[in-house]
Amino acid sequence: MYQEHPIDLIWDESSPMDANVMGTLTRAGFRPRSMGAAEVARYVEKNGFGPCVLCMHRRELPDIEMIRTLKQHYGAKIYLVLRVDPADLESTVEAIKCGVDDVIADGSDQQAKWQKIAGLAKLRLLKNDSYVFVDETSQHLLALVERVGAAEVTALMYGPTGSGKEVLARLTHDFSPRRDGPFVPVNCAALPEALAESLLFGHTKGAFTGATRSTEGFFTQAQGGTLFLDEIGELTLPLQAQLLRAIQEKEVLPVGSSETQRVDVRIVAATNRDLRAGIRAGYFREDLYFRVSTFRINVPGLSSRLDDILPLANYFLVKHGRGDHALQLSPEAAAKLLAYSWPGNVRELENVVQRAIVLTNDGVIAANHLVFDEPADHELYAREPMHADNVHAFEAPHLQRERWRDAHGAPTNPFTAHLGAQSGFDEPIEEAADSASGLQGAMDANEFRIIVDTIKNTRTRQEAADMLGISQRTLRYNIARMRERGIPIPKRRSA
Repeated sequence: MYQEHPIDLIWDESSPMDANVMGTLTRAGFRPRSMGAAEVARYVEKNGFGPCVLCMHRRELPDIEMIRTLKQHYGAKIYLVLRVDPADLESTVEAIKCGVDDVIADGSDQQAKWQKIAGLAKLRLLKNDSYVFVDETSQHLLALVERVGAAEVTALMYGPTGSGKEVLARLTHDFSPRRDGPFVPVNCAALPEALAESLLFGHTKGAFTGATRSTEGFFTQAQGGTLFLDEIGELTLPLQAQLLRAIQEKEVLPVGSSETQRVDVRIVAATNRDLRAGIRAGYFREDLYFRVSTFRINVPGLSSRLDDILPLANYFLVKHGRGDHALQLSPEAAAKLLAYSWPGNVRELENVVQRAIVLTNDGVIAANHLVFDEPADHELYAREPMHADNVHAFEAPHLQRERWRDAHGAPTNPFTAHLGAQSGFDEPIEEAADSASGLQGAMDANEFRIIVDTIKNTRTRQEAADMLGISQRTLRYNIARMRERGIPIPKRRSA
């Protein structure tokens, strides 16, 4: 369990760490090491900005500025503890204002104090790094992952694309006895068919044309750690047979070699496909399924974890924010996020937040800054004014559609009507986009809407093209199409 996992603690060497202090920290659940300021910076960057606890000593600092700099630079990637004199109340208050995570004073019960800090730090660094466990469903999922990780059984993460399966696989590794070993992620869908065997199991020099030296495969790279096989359902049947043998016999045969190599690797796999249906259809081996799914973990989509949506959105605002420029969601934007169905899950939410950061000017994310990946009918609620207390904003999309039709007596898509009113057009974009109905018209309407919103919020056509990820020539072509269909082109932002 995570309480038993030691966590790195960097001790400011300006204050000696004697045997008593070392013993106290070790018993509390830390791996303590003493470093100078320059070494700390190198260590934290080398280890990917954490997770670690950094303990500094107030009496050695000329001012509090160093603490502020550390928090701004490393953010939530370190857990910052400040040691203060019991009588130095002023420094304690100032440190808390600067964002110190915990303060500890010399005195009695040091063991209990450090154990408490260790527990809080592990919760922060191991559990909440790029994944939010606020919703009750997520908390149950985390508890399950913790138990599975400690048990070291093979595990299969099953859930929709973008729901956080790789993050959970990493946590499974962090909670396991192999946590000090490597975690090697492999995207099975991206393995070239001709090289997949070599990439997984390695090859010897001269095994095939271009093999100028022997190379170890992913299995060998993950020795003593965890091999994460993402999208395992995409592997070919011959490769599945070789993978099955590697898991069963705990040995691999490199391409071109006649001698097998022993491997000590834990397998965690993930898929968004129903592998049991794949067994019936003949594209997945039943024996491999039972080997990789000793414990199957169903990862729910974001729409099933509503209480995670706003914490995740705020996390992404911090992650992708503009340095010291604080960003926040307006009540209308928060309601809009909660009302959306999130077919793209956490990955789509991160995309939506990143777009909103680009579009906002004053640090407040408004509802109109949220551009979703789905076609227009996922924003049926957008016709009505959005308020934090608008109960309709939290209805499922199909209920919103029925409610709108009951109120207006027409099956018209209210989102396109909203676009026409918002942009000052005489007719909805969808109608102007293409007089013919169908998928192409809906796609054109969505494309034109995004172009209109982008042009309104940029100063130049080049800036708009860059934001849209297309060339200026392609943008000019689309603008010409819009003019041909009677869609007015909005004025660019002047400042």
